[in-house]
Amino acid sequence: MIDDPGLSLKDKPRQGSIFSAQPPIFILPTHLSLESLDEAEARLLENGGNLTYDIAEAGLIIGKINRPKRAALELRSRGIWTEESTSVSASVSSAGSAQPPAKRRRTELRTGTRDVPVEVVDLSTESESEEDGIRTQHDPTKHLVTKAPPSDNSITVLKLEWLEASIAAGQCLPQKPYMVYYGRKIPSPTTTAAEKKQFDQMSSQIIQRAKQDASHPPPLTQSEHINTRRSKEPPDTSPRRPKLHRQTTSEQEEKDPPPQPDWVRNHVLLACMRSAPLHPPNEDFISQLVKIRRIRELTLDEIGVRAYSTSIASLVSYPHALRRPSEVLALPGCEAKIADLFAQYQEHGGCAHTDDDGAIAAADALDSDPVLRVLNSFYQIWGVGAKTAREFYYARGWRDLDDIVEHGWNSLSRVQQIGLKFYDEFQEGIPRCESESIANVIRDHASRVRPAAGLVECVIVGGYRRGKESSGDVDVILTHRDDSVTHNLIVDLVSSLEKAHYITHTLSLHLTSSMREQQTLPFRGDDSRRGFDTLDKALVVWQDPRFDHGSSHSEDGKKNTNIHRRVDIIISPWRTIGCAVLGWSGDTTFQRDLRRHAKKTRSWKFDSSGVRARGPGGHVLDLESGGETWQERERLVMEGLGIGWRPPEERCTR
Repeated sequence: MIDDPGLSLKDKPRQGSIFSAQPPIFILPTHLSLESLDEAEARLLENGGNLTYDIAEAGLIIGKINRPKRAALELRSRGIWTEESTSVSASVSSAGSAQPPAKRRRTELRTGTRDVPVEVVDLSTESESEEDGIRTQHDPTKHLVTKAPPSDNSITVLKLEWLEASIAAGQCLPQKPYMVYYGRKIPSPTTTAAEKKQFDQMSSQIIQRAKQDASHPPPLTQSEHINTRRSKEPPDTSPRRPKLHRQTTSEQEEKDPPPQPDWVRNHVLLACMRSAPLHPPNEDFISQLVKIRRIRELTLDEIGVRAYSTSIASLVSYPHALRRPSEVLALPGCEAKIADLFAQYQEHGGCAHTDDDGAIAAADALDSDPVLRVLNSFYQIWGVGAKTAREFYYARGWRDLDDIVEHGWNSLSRVQQIGLKFYDEFQEGIPRCESESIANVIRDHASRVRPAAGLVECVIVGGYRRGKESSGDVDVILTHRDDSVTHNLIVDLVSSLEKAHYITHTLSLHLTSSMREQQTLPFRGDDSRRGFDTLDKALVVWQDPRFDHGSSHSEDGKKNTNIHRRVDIIISPWRTIGCAVLGWSGDTTFQRDLRRHAKKTRSWKFDSSGVRARGPGGHVLDLESGGETWQERERLVMEGLGIGWRPPEERCTR
């Protein structure tokens, strides 16, 4: 039982001891979903592994990568500069190939002033570094070597399969067959002003060469051919003429870029640790990346969606107008691909002194490509995800909404039928004044069904609270100081609103919280659903019954012409209202990184129902006590999580 939420990972009990003799292990999150990353870390801990969230202290790195160059790049992006050891390069090559690994060889590893014969052990890992404060205290000298200790600055990268294979075998397997990279740490190079200027020039040249290479695309690899066949979309191999950015002498002599914010200098990757305004200086360029991210969603590229979300959030937080690709490269989460897209954006007129919209060809495909255009229209049907949209197009051969109505109406779920029926209405944004009117009606009906309770408090969250002028739906949280008032409140409230004809369709009704007596979601339990809120809630279609200058619903037989809206009604007990409001107020990337931060720095699990300690017992942590209002309680939660207070208008990560 863990009584102290501040216990380090090394103090937590282990279920096995397979990896107990290994040095601290860091898991790269690259190419891993958040769920897969959580699973790998949990498996490592359960089998005695010394998990660390600080890559600087890790002796082993495991991850979903296969090439030594990519491994070195992942280490460098996290501040670990290395030099590959030539003595094990052959081993790495054989481990990364499809052929069986070469026969184990004894190699010479220089330590101090003499050569020590060692047997290299292969390690494999992939992880996306997230800044955190958790450190484990293990002996960093036990690395890679079975017969003699290596130098203190050695580092090994293994494939993630090593972890599962060892667990399946019940023992720690040899690392060599899974080795991706082996090297030694070296000091990071210092950058002078002259070198920085040279770097900027080299970055620009690299981007130009990349665009020139685009006119002669390399042949598709076997894996790319397979992906093309799976998507049933022909690859775009048409040559494109590279365009050079016109640069004047004054631009070449331009002063250095503005000072970098602290979060850039400190490479703060998590979006919850910095401000993200609703209208950032680079909003036009960001809108282009949002389109590209949508294309990644429609093509089921989860890794691409995650990478673009991270880059977009970083660009949103940058407080200065970008002027050159090298500025983009300096931002956490923004790699050469984003810098290249910014160069294209500039070339197409995406600058303050032009009237062009700076459109990027990759983003234009969302509207110009006939397949993507249809997939996007299907994707915008409420209740239809990217996989279903692709099924509609490829498996059923539908090409527009009329095809769905004519040929597949009876095969749709009820939610999809309603989403299609009100398709055009749901595309229209909801003004702030209308959101407030809907919330007032909901609050009044909540007081009617709980007349003895007094005032039921109502909070509009979502895009409205972040300051958006119009929202896609209305998210409302209801709470009361007495838990008996909020218990099963959602059932009576929806019934009252249906009788008053405000709710025309109830798409889903969840009593998850009331069924567990409104307690915080267990750390591990049958009722936990990854990535989804577990409070009592109702997802409904809303229509104001008052029309024709206030006449009531249909007494005179007239048709209600008011637009239909999507409304989410959420119920939270008072003791965790701060967590509920915080969990429903930030954009997607902010919420994703908030959960990561709680896990990495505190070893806590955060969701809108509360906070629990990870590990045996998973006891509830009260971060809100002392808050007299829901605003105060939300602030206390943010401060308790270690991210500090940030108003909702600064949580707009897109």
